[in-house]
Amino acid sequence: MDFKNLMQPHLNRVNLYTPGKPSEQLRREKNIEGEIIKLASNENPYPPIDEVKRAIIEELENVNRYPNSGSYYLCEELAPHIGVESNQIFVGNGSNEIIDLLVRAFAGRRDEIIYPHPSFIAYNLVVSQAGVKSVMVPLRNTYYVDLQAMKEHVTQNTKMIIVCNPNNPTGTYVTGAEVELLMNGLRPDILVVFDEAYYEYVQADDFPNSIDLMREYPNIIILRTFSKIHSLAGLRIGYTITHPDIVECLHKVRQPFNVNRLAQAGARAALKHIDEICSHARENSEQMRYVRDELLELGFEVPESQANFLLVAPSDDHTGIVESLEDRGIIVRPAKRWGFGEASFRVTVGTEEENRRFIQEIKKIANGT
Repeated sequence: MDFKNLMQPHLNRVNLYTPGKPSEQLRREKNIEGEIIKLASNENPYPPIDEVKRAIIEELENVNRYPNSGSYYLCEELAPHIGVESNQIFVGNGSNEIIDLLVRAFAGRRDEIIYPHPSFIAYNLVVSQAGVKSVMVPLRNTYYVDLQAMKEHVTQNTKMIIVCNPNNPTGTYVTGAEVELLMNGLRPDILVVFDEAYYEYVQADDFPNSIDLMREYPNIIILRTFSKIHSLAGLRIGYTITHPDIVECLHKVRQPFNVNRLAQAGARAALKHIDEICSHARENSEQMRYVRDELLELGFEVPESQANFLLVAPSDDHTGIVESLEDRGIIVRPAKRWGFGEASFRVTVGTEEENRRFIQEIKKIANGT
């Protein structure tokens, strides 16, 4: 019996998500005994601050009890930080879950969802799993999300537009003026999702004020996360800010107790120390500048990034650079899967020590030593 024949036919189009290679896997594959540096998954290289760790440890006493099902207290405490009402916030098991819930709640088999390509791999995964039609709009000039082109692809079947801002894997962003042009005249029944997972890292002055835009356009949905700047990727907790009616719809399709106790406790503690935590963004900016300058000196193409990673496009004669880095105990994310060149890769900005070792090793590889 081939049980795959029992599967829903549209699932044959689903490409499984491949995460960044774990350090343990590389150690096993290459028999590496020394330190391994993982710069593949856009994780914060620093662990949570001590106050957040303590809150998580203290909550362990209660893990025999189910968590607050709607993350009520986190929503109440998060709302004033953002400047919205608590009923405009929905908390999910990572922003990935919220993307999935949005598609399940609002899109049917005859609907279309527009998003850029290349962009965050989860969009295609979630849309394909739901059997909804993907409309993937190529980036402008290789690296930049083209909102105007996305708007031109709107049809009567368009249900949702997703914009990753800053875009993953390129790190580039769309401006407030570009977003205004997108929203002006767009049908109000089209949901526009701005995925701002790297929001706290942004340094650009003309980055959209999505909260103000949401007040003008109630069909806007904003996604943010505690995974990146707050160092809670392993606990899986993200949130959306949007119209209360949309929040209510999300509650109808979520599973009970979708966000665990430890994640809620860690996120609530992080909010109390947000200034200290966000200092990582300044360090990220300084370290990114160093890494990008060094890569540009090697002759690589590296678009400016507003996130915590860089897309690196070496020339074709550097094919095999990702494997060479792995041989030296450094993990980056190959970018070929997104449609970039054979030698291209995405590298997360790590600690100062990690970044300097990465640059030291990639210089040796580029010079053939």
